[in-house]
Amino acid sequence: FKPFISCWTNFTPDHIDWHEGLENYFNAKAKIFIGKQAPEYAILNAKDEKLLEFAKKCKKSKVFLFDTEDYPNASYIKENAIWYKEDNIEEKIIDLKESPLVGHHNYQNIMCGIICAKLCGMENEDIKSGIVSFRAPEHRLEKVREMNGITFYNDSKATNVDSAWYALDSMTTPVVWIAGGKDKGNDYTPLKEFARKKVKALICMGADNTKLLREFDGVVPIIRSCSSLDEAMRAAEGCAAAGDTVLLSPACASFDLFRNYEERGRMFKEWVKTNILDK
Repeated sequence: FKPFISCWTNFTPDHIDWHEGLENYFNAKAKIFIGKQAPEYAILNAKDEKLLEFAKKCKKSKVFLFDTEDYPNASYIKENAIWYKEDNIEEKIIDLKESPLVGHHNYQNIMCGIICAKLCGMENEDIKSGIVSFRAPEHRLEKVREMNGITFYNDSKATNVDSAWYALDSMTTPVVWIAGGKDKGNDYTPLKEFARKKVKALICMGADNTKLLREFDGVVPIIRSCSSLDEAMRAAEGCAAAGDTVLLSPACASFDLFRNYEERGRMFKEWVKTNILDK
């Protein structure tokens, strides 16, 4: 059996205990693309330097790259839209403003999906319709509502620093950031650059906020320490103004105040829908 399409969207450390080293892990995945079972089409992330270099080794497949315009077969963002190109012939697929998903990581997923759909013979209008009708899974950068010019996002599934990084990266307006919970030995350093540039207020929501308060002191102009969701939401509402985003992206587990991240996210959504009134 020869695969029709194989996608490699990124390469990050994982399963190192099994493969006994990062390079062994990479080589194990690479066999899918350069072995006897090499696919007819290989789709790779152009923004991942290791995968971009690896694309040169995929001699048995027709290679498509996503997130670059500088390749004959690709999908990319140009003029605030996502485009598809095959053999240097390009087609506009969808305007970014029509996408229900936000954030560059989600746009990368859309680009990859567009390539797959086009190679399977789907028409552009059908592809666009599928994107527009898609809804993000609950608790994953889920838009809850917009009220009084303030947009509320539930990203309760962001239980680690890496997930919160993608959420903050996706924000394009000033952020009132609700974070905190059961710390898992987090290193918050990767979040501080975003926090300086984008976060106007940090609302710490947890049984013990000591570490968050220490780590972001001097990084974010306003920091509030709260020990319940109700207290945190009232603090967030007080800090937010029209044009801002209130983002629940905790970077921590939920077990100090909630049974799980689902309960945390649903309580957040219920509070927003019940207590945020039109002024």
